Amino acid sequence: MARQHFEQKGYRVHSGLQFGCELVLYADDPDNVHSDFCVHVVSESCMNWMTIQTLARSMSTLHKQLIVVDILPSFEGEDGALAYFKDKDDGYSPVYYKVDEMAIASGHAPFKHKKEVARVGGQVKKKGKMK
Repeated sequence: MARQHFEQKGYRVHSGLQFGCELVLYADDPDNVHSDFCVHVVSESCMNWMTIQTLARSMSTLHKQLIVVDILPSFEGEDGALAYFKDKDDGYSPVYYKVDEMAIASGHAPFKHKKEVARVGGQVKKKGKMK
């Protein structure tokens, strides 16, 4: 559900396992840019302070910003409501949800780039030989 939410916002969404989160967001093709955001999905609307502290501290080292996401039940027609179809015995039935997101800032400023880069929301990778 969080993947669908961020894809609809225009991000390329990949697994965030290597960064300790569920998702990582790219503003463009991952071959061209580094990701700016890691997404942690909260389970059962509960997240303890230790988890927040651990994730937020590691994000500055990774040059990423943490986005904490909660998936909330919603209704058809509600602003921002998305639907997925749940398989039932009598066919597929829509279930509506809304993604509530909160960014937790660290010492890293993901949108601060060199002046010759005119893009916003993507850390552009250096061209040349990859080692």
